[in-house]
Amino acid sequence: MLNIIKTSSLLAIAAFAAACSVATKKNTEQKAEEVAVPSLELLWETDTLLTTAECAIYDKNTQIIFVANVNLNPWDKDGNGFISKLDLDGNIVSLKWVEGLHGPKGMEIVGNSLFVNDIDQTVEIDIPSGKIVGGTKIGGKPTLNDITASSDGTLYASGSNSQKVFRIADKKVEIFLDGDLGRPNGLLWEKDRLLMLTNNTQRLMSIDWQSKEQTVLVDSLGHADGIEAIGDGSYLVSNWKGQLFYISRDMTKTKLLDTIDEGINAADIDYIQEKELLLVPTFFDNRVRAYKLSR
Repeated sequence: MLNIIKTSSLLAIAAFAAACSVATKKNTEQKAEEVAVPSLELLWETDTLLTTAECAIYDKNTQIIFVANVNLNPWDKDGNGFISKLDLDGNIVSLKWVEGLHGPKGMEIVGNSLFVNDIDQTVEIDIPSGKIVGGTKIGGKPTLNDITASSDGTLYASGSNSQKVFRIADKKVEIFLDGDLGRPNGLLWEKDRLLMLTNNTQRLMSIDWQSKEQTVLVDSLGHADGIEAIGDGSYLVSNWKGQLFYISRDMTKTKLLDTIDEGINAADIDYIQEKELLLVPTFFDNRVRAYKLSR
């Protein structure tokens, strides 16, 4: 009987030890995942021929980076805004590829078209020809900022001062979201939700497509401007004043970069997943900076 008790005790101890080992391994793996925050390495920056660079976007088909240049006052209808073209090494291929815009900001690519938010209209530019081929006027004073597109090409545009998000399909405009939105800016379309950044409330919000219910995912993001998916369920977010944040899959926020004291802004970013390259327009610093994202 004593031997049976000893054997049972030994088995229980062994089982307990094994369970502890598994638990320790899981905790170690979880901690490793928690601390696996990427880092940024500056690869290149353009010269300062750009003027108030607000947004950058990469076109996979042409391997060109388009840059929206507000050219001084972001909300004046002064006709001096333009779009530049860069190569992947940061060289300016064409400084004023498209001219005659006012305050171009958010951009999105659908097929061979580059759509640009320009204060009160979304301008369509044919990429192969570099010609403006159309536009969709938004009534009133929408103060258009960022823009994103669904998989079927439907556009969603934020109206920062108007506190609205507009939906544009077949050049028809409707208000998708309205109310006290905290001054909406950065948008990112996802299949099950719309992600939205707010300047005044400094939040990353999730908007349900059907119910339009708003859920706060992350707060204290500063003057939240651009948002990009890394591709693994995590995100990069810019604070216009000059910060870049990493948002993990569990919505934990980590600051990756801070250039506020240097007077270098971080406006509407783009992330090239296949190249692990983050593009950061520096607004009043008049450049685009490119960072290697290491994970």
